[in-house]
Amino acid sequence: MGCGSGSVPKKARRTECNPEREEEEEICKVFTVEMGTLECDICFLPFQSEIYSNGHAACANCCINMERKCPSCNESMGDFRCRAMEKVLAGMTRPCRFKKHGCRETVRYTEARNHEEDLCCYAPYRCPFEGCACRGRLLYGHIMDTHSHGSSLAKLQKCEPFCVLLNRDKKSVFLVLNGGDVPTGRSLSLIRVCPYPQEGEGIGVDVKYKLVVHGGDRTSIRLEASMPVPFVRRLDGYKAKLFLFVPDAFWGSSGSVIVTMLD
Repeated sequence: MGCGSGSVPKKARRTECNPEREEEEEICKVFTVEMGTLECDICFLPFQSEIYSNGHAACANCCINMERKCPSCNESMGDFRCRAMEKVLAGMTRPCRFKKHGCRETVRYTEARNHEEDLCCYAPYRCPFEGCACRGRLLYGHIMDTHSHGSSLAKLQKCEPFCVLLNRDKKSVFLVLNGGDVPTGRSLSLIRVCPYPQEGEGIGVDVKYKLVVHGGDRTSIRLEASMPVPFVRRLDGYKAKLFLFVPDAFWGSSGSVIVTMLD
């Protein structure tokens, strides 16, 4: 254990290097990046985990939708992944863009799009009516005032894609989806579009409601089904797992039915 060996204890070596390493770490943490450089050149949405490039970068969804043909140069995107960019983005995090509404989540950059579009309970909801650009934390009052809907009973035309039902809790908005994917009739399913499920309630099938359908000609016959009602933020691509079958003959001469939702 002689002191004249010239060796420096390992602990001392680490201590001597710390100031330099700390300065280096601080430099590595601070960057300024224009957000547009981290977005797909086609859909202008933030990149996710897979990025393809032939000199122009595109996300995996756009490559599939464009049949791997670059809209900028008309050349094939091929199967060439931009691994360097993927690695950079995988190591980046950022606050949720709905931080001002109360979200405290910090997410990986490649997962931010999924979080903000599907998972964040602070994200504003889109009004389901076609042509309406309203987005807000609560849609109940907007739908009552702007679209003249205000109860858990509504008339649904056979040609309409959905009708809106408002719950008596004064905050929950439901849609009765009118599907045409069954022969000799229509498939009616129930979803909730706002508010986001509370803690412990879960996203999906915990809450059951009864959907009751009366014929448009006010016949005494009615159809009903109790079903778990999922929370759905985006209607695009949504397919109901459970539905109430309403035969063509039930719609009557008016081509409509009366739908009611019961707790």
